[in-house]
Amino acid sequence: MELPHVQELYAELKENENFQVLAVEINDDRDGADTFIEENGLTFIFTEADRNFVETKFNTAYYPNSFLIGKDSRIKQHWVGFTEGEEEVVREAILEELQNDGR
Repeated sequence: MELPHVQELYAELKENENFQVLAVEINDDRDGADTFIEENGLTFIFTEADRNFVETKFNTAYYPNSFLIGKDSRIKQHWVGFTEGEEEVVREAILEELQNDGR
């Protein structure tokens, strides 16, 4: 899910205590990432990680990746890449998980 769409979703749901967004920035271009974050008004949490760490821990070499993680700390959904319109599929999956309260 592209980050400006993530920002829209974050703005909508950030008041829900069971919802959080964490973006992992591959540390290839920190200055470029900081500029992108600022220019797009992204206000959710960003952390930085080494490409090899991300590819190993998340078993992927493709970007972007979006993970929906439940309150039980399990991955509920995983999306690779992004297609315009997919943000609504992600939104609905998140709303369903929030409604289920992790059960």
